[in-house]
Amino acid sequence: MCDELQVKCLLSCFLFPISVPCGGTFNATRTPQSISSPNSSDPDVPLATCTWVIEAPLHQQVEITVWAFQLHSQDCNQNYLEFQDPPESNGNPGIRFCGGNVSAVPTFYSSTSTAVIVFKSEVFSINSRVGFTYKIADCNREYKKAFGNLRSPGWPSDYASNVDCTTVLTAPDNHTISLFFHSFGIEDSSGCTHDFLEVRNGSESSSPLLGTYCGTLLPNPIFSQSHELYLRFKSDGATSGRGYEIIWTSSPSGCGGTLYGDSGSVTSPGYPGTYPNNTHCEWAILAPAGRPVTVSFYFISIDDPGECVQNYLLLYDGPDANSPSSGPYCGAVSRISF
Repeated sequence: MCDELQVKCLLSCFLFPISVPCGGTFNATRTPQSISSPNSSDPDVPLATCTWVIEAPLHQQVEITVWAFQLHSQDCNQNYLEFQDPPESNGNPGIRFCGGNVSAVPTFYSSTSTAVIVFKSEVFSINSRVGFTYKIADCNREYKKAFGNLRSPGWPSDYASNVDCTTVLTAPDNHTISLFFHSFGIEDSSGCTHDFLEVRNGSESSSPLLGTYCGTLLPNPIFSQSHELYLRFKSDGATSGRGYEIIWTSSPSGCGGTLYGDSGSVTSPGYPGTYPNNTHCEWAILAPAGRPVTVSFYFISIDDPGECVQNYLLLYDGPDANSPSSGPYCGAVSRISF
């Protein structure tokens, strides 16, 4: 009897501290490869976090497609799937999902050659798992989110010859999209017939054309009339250039939204023309962790006969309008740094 009790005790003690290994570092290739979290039906398997680091060759990016996603709890603090760019990158902040709707998890593209996937669950079971494929991203992409960064293939190196890439941006319903060009250098030609960036208002190649761009002059911001934009970048077999870096955001009010990165730019709607009446824009500017935000306005012309009461610019040092403010500013101001 004692021996039997001792065996049961030893088995019980052995099972309790089991942790299921997962995560690791993997190299992406052009061929899709799959990873999934371990499954266990044992309720004693403790809380664990899986972290996968996927690395692509230099100047390439990683594409992640989730094919299985299930969490037994809706608690997003202890149970979630998160896509991250590495902390030192200029890319997007972590994007977190919880629940179990795999169709709600969009394809993720890293901003640099490294992507980090974190899966946290209170238990590993058939009702708590994730599975995804990873590969080196090609240049045809679809982004389904409210804001982000776009860079030409190979950025910050020059783009290659004979590139033909399409990108579709889809913001939430009832939002419109704003594109702000931070850097631009595409082979110049008459009518942009050689290398060009084409932007259309919609999700198709036949959607209304908003503009075709080439040369080195920074294009004016683009404001969509819908929650979708179609971009096509094409190069020929001759001269190349540095390419482009674009910050994009969206908002239900027609302007404003979230801007993220080490640097960027933003303008009022219609710039360099006049802004429309009844304009109300709110931008939230986020920098990578540990880096303070500096904002410099090189041109301000806000007409207000009422001492900055009806038309003005306000700056907040913090995440919302309850933070300490600077301003209001109106009239013609040559430069403001904050």
